[in-house]
Amino acid sequence: MSHPKITLFSVHKDAMAAAVDAFARDWPEAQTDNLLDDGLFRWVGETKGVVPGMYEPFEVHTRYMVERGADAILFTCSAFQPCIDAVMSRHAIPMLKPNDAMIEQALDTASRVAVLATVAGTIPSVSAEIEAMARARGQAITLSQHYVEDAFDAMAAGDGESHDAMVANEARTITEADVIVLAQFTLSRAVPAVSQVTDIPVLNSPGAAVAKLKGILND
Repeated sequence: MSHPKITLFSVHKDAMAAAVDAFARDWPEAQTDNLLDDGLFRWVGETKGVVPGMYEPFEVHTRYMVERGADAILFTCSAFQPCIDAVMSRHAIPMLKPNDAMIEQALDTASRVAVLATVAGTIPSVSAEIEAMARARGQAITLSQHYVEDAFDAMAAGDGESHDAMVANEARTITEADVIVLAQFTLSRAVPAVSQVTDIPVLNSPGAAVAKLKGILND
């Protein structure tokens, strides 16, 4: 499929931008459309996790994307895994959760995984995803969790440089790991800063997701 139509579903503008940038860099032939519902981001921030009322908006949005002719859907927000799992079970087109491809890459090469995030709720959800995939593979792993407080707020206020510096400062403290996974699409912008302060391989969700979708749709 030389020019697939891929719809990116986001709940934050910076996650959407990170996905768009990854496609432009790694798969410019793909046609990408964006659907943004930032009200969901505010909602999950208030509730500190998924609540029952969030499932219906995901189903409505997914049905719309499918009916509009998407060849595949990429979800870009890590906090809504149960909602994404629900819609993936109801629709036949390829759909990819934000971190699946990155987690696969991490487990292919590592047993000690450092999870780094700037949204506190992402830490338990991504850690659970990693542990579930490792169990399915019969793979023993150890996880370390790293939350960078205030970095997300700095980025949201337009101070990307401070965001990247705070993330890099936390990454510098990580020593007992085979790989560092940046557990949000918004963190991909910090890859250059993090790579400068550590020799541990650094993985990001958008780049891994684009590579996986390219493989799926070009088979």
